[in-house]
Amino acid sequence: MPDQPFAELEHRLFAASAGRMRVLGIRRTGQHAVINWILRNCGQADTVFLNSCTMRRSALRTCGQSELNGVIAGKGGPLKLALEAWLTPDKRPFVLVSYEAGYHEGGLTPHFPDAKFDREVLVTRSFANWLPSFLRLMRVMNPKSDPTALEISNGVVFEMMRYKAHLLAAQNTAHVVVDFDQWASAPAYRRAKLAELGLGVVDNRLGRVQAYGGGSSFTGFQGVVEPQALASRWQTMQNDPFALGFLRITMADEGFMGALAQSYPGDVERIEQLLAQS
Repeated sequence: MPDQPFAELEHRLFAASAGRMRVLGIRRTGQHAVINWILRNCGQADTVFLNSCTMRRSALRTCGQSELNGVIAGKGGPLKLALEAWLTPDKRPFVLVSYEAGYHEGGLTPHFPDAKFDREVLVTRSFANWLPSFLRLMRVMNPKSDPTALEISNGVVFEMMRYKAHLLAAQNTAHVVVDFDQWASAPAYRRAKLAELGLGVVDNRLGRVQAYGGGSSFTGFQGVVEPQALASRWQTMQNDPFALGFLRITMADEGFMGALAQSYPGDVERIEQLLAQS
């Protein structure tokens, strides 16, 4: 099996690790910023980050990218070679594994038993601020398609379904939930979440915009995080009939609107406001 050559190394990494966390979200929920903040505050000199892995497959083989002590280390075979050389007997790294397909339970990371993770973290974001960010990402990822093409619509609706399922899971989980909107705007919220994660405060700043996925979908990679801009993405949909069409679909889904009313009541008002002005 293609994953098998990675199994022994994953067992070694698991046995050596001094801390283990798993972070789950969907694209454009801001989880890379949250992950970088966790790594900065994990309290370990050595860190391993396996980004956007495939569920129930070898994390080392299927991760979209990796970092060893914050330095990009590749994926697949090159990562295996780099990690074999890096994982010396004296290392006790903090290991963070991430997924971007929403929350799922059980057996996600072969060779890392579920019960041995110190924490599982679900990252959520306001729908009204997430949608324009994801829509822009889809347009960037499909440069040969018209901005209102069916290829774009299909990708957006699919991810909206993931968003809904992930939000409902976050409302009913015993795991740690980090709301990106509050995380980006309130240092006190970040400190409280570090305590919930069992971590001390080393660096509670927002950090730099992460380069994964090109950084911010609006500005590309940039050095400074702008909390106010992150909280006002919804306003960009005012003059975008294509985006407003997705809000009408959302309004027709009573279950979805109920979930938003519970987690993001301000979204309900924003959606109603945007549609009333259209």
